[in-house]
Amino acid sequence: MKLRRERGDVPLGCLVGLVVLGLALLIGIKATPIMVNVGAMDQEISTLADRAGRRDYKDKRIIRDILAKADELNLPVTKDSIDIKRSAKRFIITVEYQKDIGFMFYTYHWDKKHYHDRPLF
Repeated sequence: MKLRRERGDVPLGCLVGLVVLGLALLIGIKATPIMVNVGAMDQEISTLADRAGRRDYKDKRIIRDILAKADELNLPVTKDSIDIKRSAKRFIITVEYQKDIGFMFYTYHWDKKHYHDRPLF
């Protein structure tokens, strides 16, 4: 009869669980700050889209504000990746970029597209 209390005996499920927990922590530590920055960028674009009907919010100012916020949040947004369409009744802004999240042995390329469509009054 074999005793289960042998010294050094670790169930395989425990080791697998610790490995999975470690990977989840690594992903969380690397991805969470980037996801928070992307959320802040989305909020800024939404705010600018809401303000687009004002006289002093021309396309150049909106692009300048988006680029300044992207620089502040360390997001790879360029002037070419911002598309603004303004008609008599609608304001559509699209911002597309790719943010790389580097892990130990893998780099995840996160393609992000912010799309906001607002009516102009």
